[in-house]
Amino acid sequence: MAKKEKNQEPQYYLSRINTQVLNYNVYVMKPMEKLLFSLLLIIVGGAVGLVFYGGLFKSDGQATMATYISNIVIFVLVGLLAKKMFLPLIVDMLRNRRIKKLRLQFREFLSTISNSLSSGMNVTDSLLRSYSDLEMQFSSDAYIVKEVAELINGTQNNIAIEDMLSDFGKRSGIEDISNFATVFETAYRTGGNLKQIVRRTTDIISEKMLISEEIQTKLTSNKMQMNVMLVVPIFIMLMLKTMSGDFAKAFSGVIGIICITISIGLFFAAYKVGQKIMDIRG
Repeated sequence: MAKKEKNQEPQYYLSRINTQVLNYNVYVMKPMEKLLFSLLLIIVGGAVGLVFYGGLFKSDGQATMATYISNIVIFVLVGLLAKKMFLPLIVDMLRNRRIKKLRLQFREFLSTISNSLSSGMNVTDSLLRSYSDLEMQFSSDAYIVKEVAELINGTQNNIAIEDMLSDFGKRSGIEDISNFATVFETAYRTGGNLKQIVRRTTDIISEKMLISEEIQTKLTSNKMQMNVMLVVPIFIMLMLKTMSGDFAKAFSGVIGIICITISIGLFFAAYKVGQKIMDIRG
């Protein structure tokens, strides 16, 4: 139920100054992007389906009309199944990549805003300084640059910056941004030592991000090995079918098809368990 509600979130929200702002929790593919990924999945999925289930209904080792028809049916069905199964995974991967980029950019924002406040600037001037520095470091189209511009526009329209930061934290889907917004709001409204609090919070969040990045780096090789394991059975099956007609005939029988299906199911189950084990969120 929670996943269903998440998919119903809009791609954009209207901010407190009635501008369109991005909802980072939702990734919507562009039409051409979706078409290209769909075609790729159908072609690759159909080809893999033929490796495992192709060549049925042969007569004395020779392909018959039923063989060609079954190959077409298998290619289309498995291709469509691959599109249905893996397209949402690709969307989720692109969403996570965007969030990761925003998280790294936000770390630079923390550094610039903290340095500006420590040098004696007020919050508004610190935002302006941060916007200038971030635009030079990234580009005007970078996520964090657009978000800082939104914060500046909000303050210029008499919108409380802590409210703008809170909205940004909710839209980002990043716990560190939400935590920073909460700490900033508490310090700003209670009249605490904003410079010291922001500096300390920046150090803690930046250290947490660095540790998370180090963990992900150490897991990269393991994830690569898992991805390689994903294609190994395809090559093994292709070799067995092409090198020996007896193997190809055995795999084309009812028992062979059942064994292949069970093996694929077990393999994917093990792969998903491995993914969950290594899914460490920052």
